[in-house]
Amino acid sequence: MTTFTELMPATKSSDHNALNWTPGEVPGRGVLVVHTARASCCYRVTEFATDWGRGFRLVKDGTPGTDAESEAYDVLVCRDPRGHRCDCKGFTFGRGKPCKHIAAAVAVIENDWL
Repeated sequence: MTTFTELMPATKSSDHNALNWTPGEVPGRGVLVVHTARASCCYRVTEFATDWGRGFRLVKDGTPGTDAESEAYDVLVCRDPRGHRCDCKGFTFGRGKPCKHIAAAVAVIENDWL
């Protein structure tokens, strides 16, 4: 199985960010690993239907990442970037600034990996 790698933009909390994407056997699914300066976290990704853009459920695959309390996130990627949403603490408490989950989902979409 092919794994794709992409560098992600630096953020206030991490200068070095990247992702690995491995497409699943079923369209709309795959494995995403998000790397930051503080931690790496592996997610099982499933795309879900939405009227506002593309929706993704990211379920942690045994690694706690930077938020050990949360086990999964829902990410919405809209045509207008101002509409992007994630239910992680970084997005919620970052006053709507894009989080690493949104950045990773956008990168996977823009690279036509999903």
